Amino acid sequence: MKNPGFAFRRRSRLFFSLSALALLAGCGDGEDGGSSSSGVFTIGATSGGSGALGSYYMASLTQQWRDAAASFRNNSARFIYQNGTVNIGGSPVFTNALHSSRVDYAHALGLSGAGQVIAVVDAGFLQSHEAFQGKVNRTTGSPGTDDHGTKVASVAAGDSPTMVGVAPDADLIFSDWGFNGSSNTYADLEAAAIAAKTRGAVAQNNSWGYTTLFANQTDYNTLRSIPGAVDWLDALKDYASDGVVVFALSNDETDINAELMAGLPAVDPSLTSGWLAVGNAVGLFDDNGVFAVGARYSAGCLQAARWCLMADGYWLAATDTANNAYATAFGSSFAAPQVSGALALLAEAFPLLSPNDLRARILASADNTFTGFVSAGSVDLLEGDGTFLHAYSTEFGHGFLDIRAALLPIGAITMAAADGGTVRTEDFTFSSGGAMGDAVTRSLDGIDLTVTDALAAGFDVPAKDFAREAATTPLAETLAARTFGRDLKALREASISPLADTFAAHPGNTLEVVGPDGATRAAVLISDGDNMGLALSRTLTEGDLKLDLGVKVARDDGTLMGFSDSSGGGADMASLTLALSHDTGAGGFFALTGEVGIADLATTTAVSDTSTAGYNSLGLDIGSRGVFASGDRLALGLSMPIATTSGSADMIVPVARGDGTSEVRSISVD
Repeated sequence: MKNPGFAFRRRSRLFFSLSALALLAGCGDGEDGGSSSSGVFTIGATSGGSGALGSYYMASLTQQWRDAAASFRNNSARFIYQNGTVNIGGSPVFTNALHSSRVDYAHALGLSGAGQVIAVVDAGFLQSHEAFQGKVNRTTGSPGTDDHGTKVASVAAGDSPTMVGVAPDADLIFSDWGFNGSSNTYADLEAAAIAAKTRGAVAQNNSWGYTTLFANQTDYNTLRSIPGAVDWLDALKDYASDGVVVFALSNDETDINAELMAGLPAVDPSLTSGWLAVGNAVGLFDDNGVFAVGARYSAGCLQAARWCLMADGYWLAATDTANNAYATAFGSSFAAPQVSGALALLAEAFPLLSPNDLRARILASADNTFTGFVSAGSVDLLEGDGTFLHAYSTEFGHGFLDIRAALLPIGAITMAAADGGTVRTEDFTFSSGGAMGDAVTRSLDGIDLTVTDALAAGFDVPAKDFAREAATTPLAETLAARTFGRDLKALREASISPLADTFAAHPGNTLEVVGPDGATRAAVLISDGDNMGLALSRTLTEGDLKLDLGVKVARDDGTLMGFSDSSGGGADMASLTLALSHDTGAGGFFALTGEVGIADLATTTAVSDTSTAGYNSLGLDIGSRGVFASGDRLALGLSMPIATTSGSADMIVPVARGDGTSEVRSISVD
């Protein structure tokens, strides 16, 4: 049977220009030298998480990361090399696929696709080109020398003094597609799929397709009737179970049906988790994202929309005319290898994720926030393992490739809980009371916990980041606030009462009652929150010496004692109070106060088990009467406020092991 045709039309559009600027001088570490003379620098990542959408390589979009990415855009000659303009509607539009796909942000983190393999299936390659040197490359079939394949491979993984591809340190498999003139040999395509599987290629790039076969059962049957095609399709299906097959969309903007290979999961849904289709569109973008579409230059996603996305297919790429030659490349053929290269970058960033998981991240992070995106539905990218819906459109699929977003946390971030379930990280965060000082953060220092995002990508977070000390009001401010709300004259002239401020460390106001004999005192703590308390004391007098004995019970919301989170917490407290005061004569006096107690600490989502805590406090006041006026008093005080002296708590958490895995175990906080 005659081959139904496979090569996409490669149209020549002469309405854009790409600048080729002189290389920057300089040497050193990093991209384009990486020295101060080149102005390019990278930063370290803060990776963590687990699962398909639960991981991240950077916890947040920091200004430092923005600055590092900008250093590539503005100072890397190889990035600047891709700067160009496209004439759309009579107006020039800036284009640079390294920017619009956010490759700059990946390279700014030092990601390069190192250790990954990309298989490229095409008509031929100039394998001796400088852009492919220094790699461990392989070949299947007998590919000739061809301009198209050379350009495609260089976009995915090229690396030379002139240009840089998306994943410059990834290795390549150069695979012959097996068609020569009118022959119908599918053996080379089968060999290409087998090699991709054997070498563990994260992606197999196919910047080609059929011109007369579309995504329907009839045309699929036609393809399967060709000798050798079934063996190829079976091998491709086997590879897709572990890798990602990437096909370019047709370059005919007027197509009303998706080409068969780009849309193959529409006929065989079992392929979906290992399949991507990529179209060519020029987005209008800034550093925050794509905000509009300048023009679409390929077919729309159509029946392939649920596994489809867009990228800017304009490049200056390696060509086959010489080992150091470069030329303009355009079309969906050069959008597809950007996605293949992006998969290699993500595989380097998330070594525990499978290529199928990385495919889900590519789609989940695609930018669909631009004007003109019309949702045709949504896809659950977790495919039965959970729920993460991402909208797609018939024209643009899931949106534009956004590697930066794929490196960030996607969706809700959770972590393993003690009961075997999961808990949101915001619910896990807890506070420790001010009386506990920095004991909690010191206990957690040097321990990393593993958290995951919605697609199960894993990342590590310092355990102490989940603990914070409750913001207690300084004791001096509390005493001052209460003093200014009272009768200052009466306070100055009152007799010494060391236990009068027994609730000074607690938030809230105190109502005090003195018995008729002046020797019995009660204090009630009143607060807008969950803080409350009652204190009783009795004064025993022997000449100029006074001994105050008291008991105190209180409920604290976690501001002073214990642990608390969004669901509550705190501690129930009980203590004995003691004060010894003495008039030393000539108006002088001193008062020594102390408190010793125990607290029943509440548990939180993070803190699953607690013991009874012990605490104490100590204070000394020294003063004199009649300093400014007859009968008044002036006192200077030293205080060791309430602080815990004993007790412990346990956290059962997923602890990072340092090898990319984690184990749930108990951490003692004491």
